[in-house]
Amino acid sequence: MECRICQSVCGEPIYRSQSPSITSMATPIDVDTECYFCSSCGHLQSPDLFDLKTYYDSGYRISLDVSDHDQLYDFKDGEPVYRTDHQAGLVDSTIGLSEGARVLDYGAAKAETLKKLTNKHPRIDPHVFDVSEDYKSHWAEWLPKGRQACYALPDEWDGTFDLVTAHFVLEHVGEPLSMLQDVARLLKPTGKVFLSVPNVLGNPGDFLVVDHVNRFTPQSLREVFRRAGMQIDEIHTNLFRGAFVVVGSNAMSDEVSPESVESSAPVIELAEFWEQARRKLVAAADANPEKPSVIYGAGFYGAFVASQLINKINLVGFVDRNPHAQSQKFFGLPVFEPEGLPEDVEMVYAGLNPTVAPEIIRQWLEQIDRSDLGVTPLD
Repeated sequence: MECRICQSVCGEPIYRSQSPSITSMATPIDVDTECYFCSSCGHLQSPDLFDLKTYYDSGYRISLDVSDHDQLYDFKDGEPVYRTDHQAGLVDSTIGLSEGARVLDYGAAKAETLKKLTNKHPRIDPHVFDVSEDYKSHWAEWLPKGRQACYALPDEWDGTFDLVTAHFVLEHVGEPLSMLQDVARLLKPTGKVFLSVPNVLGNPGDFLVVDHVNRFTPQSLREVFRRAGMQIDEIHTNLFRGAFVVVGSNAMSDEVSPESVESSAPVIELAEFWEQARRKLVAAADANPEKPSVIYGAGFYGAFVASQLINKINLVGFVDRNPHAQSQKFFGLPVFEPEGLPEDVEMVYAGLNPTVAPEIIRQWLEQIDRSDLGVTPLD
């Protein structure tokens, strides 16, 4: 397979598993998962999903069925912090928006982050672009048609933007270099780009997200920016849990040589981790097939656990702290609030990011006083 960033040959996949695979929408699909590593630029990637254009036009629907749905990012002082609020705060703190700034949200979906930025800075000039028309009714609530674009970027937008944002978009794109070349063309000479992309070492589940066809490293991010004629000014690893936050400039001041690639050992270890996690889940299920069980987490990790165990255990539902998740079913089963766990449940499977799961589960068991529960973590 050819690397999407530097066109080197990647060789054999470092990870392969049979279907079902899990998408970023936490839904199973009937394709295998494969991950390739480029030793030239450090990029990780997977094959394109069938027809990416059709998938993102009509199949990839972000929170369209629930008007106020948002992903839970964290809790602060006992109150939920949702992802779009956190993203808006990051743009504000890392970029700073001047009065009249012309801002484009590239791959905007419902554009909730940009809407929140506009509410805080009503004098900015917001625009949106996406490869689907599904979100136009949401845009129409607050943006005139002249500030919207679908499928193709208007020529008159070239060189007009002070800031282009792309929140968790680049990992989905079959041609990431082409996308960043578009971004460079859209920016003013003094323009900035703000990107967030998953950090697979900070969020191990991203390794398995089948529609994340790109998994970036700092080296491959810098290389794709260099090839697009831009430069990275900052890469933050601690502003968004499990993600890189990238601030870049429209033009490079000097020619920059490609970075040397760090050891592939961390990604090889990650591939081995997921092989072991699968075996661990199956062993726990084989030992406890009849016990009433729940999966803690109604997102990607929970979907992965469910895809492995759905026909092997007595699964009665999921547990999740997100009120939006609690109002819906997941895999056809109820989603309980943490304090509402049915009394007859005996087993819990942790469907959470393993970097934070132990503390979340520990606090939860103390809160509900259920030290009797059997817990199977991913790690």
